[in-house]
Amino acid sequence: MQKKLIYAFLGVITLIIITIVVLDILGSRPEKRGENPFYLNVDEFRDVDRELIIYKETRNIKLQAGVPRGIAIAREEIFIIADNYLQVVDTMGREIRRFKLPESPRTVLPDGERVYIGFLKSVSSFTLKGELVKAFATINDSAVVTSLTVIGDYLFVADAGNRQVLRYTKEGELLGNFTGKREADDIHGFIVPSPYFDIVNNDDELWVVNPGMHAIENYSETGELRGYWDKISNTLDGFSGCCNPAQLAILPNGHFVTSEKKIVRIKVYDQSGKFVGVVA
Repeated sequence: MQKKLIYAFLGVITLIIITIVVLDILGSRPEKRGENPFYLNVDEFRDVDRELIIYKETRNIKLQAGVPRGIAIAREEIFIIADNYLQVVDTMGREIRRFKLPESPRTVLPDGERVYIGFLKSVSSFTLKGELVKAFATINDSAVVTSLTVIGDYLFVADAGNRQVLRYTKEGELLGNFTGKREADDIHGFIVPSPYFDIVNNDDELWVVNPGMHAIENYSETGELRGYWDKISNTLDGFSGCCNPAQLAILPNGHFVTSEKKIVRIKVYDQSGKFVGVVA
């Protein structure tokens, strides 16, 4: 008799638990949820005053690609990486050449008679005809290569996975690395919450995006911080979210062109970080 009461009691408890779980699942369906009090509505920040847009689109090139991953320009040629190949087109969009790559590329950098391509965990150099010149050694299992730039005789590689910038010879010899730590007791250095970590050469100076700090930082070749500027704001002249700017480029006059994610917009800043205007 006592066992029957225990079994009956356990059965009731089990039924109650199942009922609670089912009600919780039904109540969690999207159409049943209430408004999220913590939701950040960014719609108001998407609108841009037309007077602040200082460029207009003059040409649109349709890419023959599934997943475009990067773009670079040299000698009036546009280098595009996508899927598992490199495509080179002229400024009118006409294909000049294309060659297959050994794996999916992540970033591209033409430099003289060489093209450097970053893969997930390594870098390789190719001739302009697509012949492999040198496959650099794999960085490590945590590496996520996101950007390349050349200054003088050195190739710099941004590695978002390890939050570091590596310095190589152009032949692939690793010379050193740095992590953006300004002092010995700096606990964070580069803050890279997602695989967006860009570097550029601006008049033979190395500029690195510290995306988690919403900052653009200038470093010596060996990793000493020289200067930086930042702008943390939801307004048009600043950067918001977990990690912006996502991409960086340089104009001939030295101005920075930034591209953001989440609120997708492209903007121009002068060398001191002053907002100049909007591209798109």
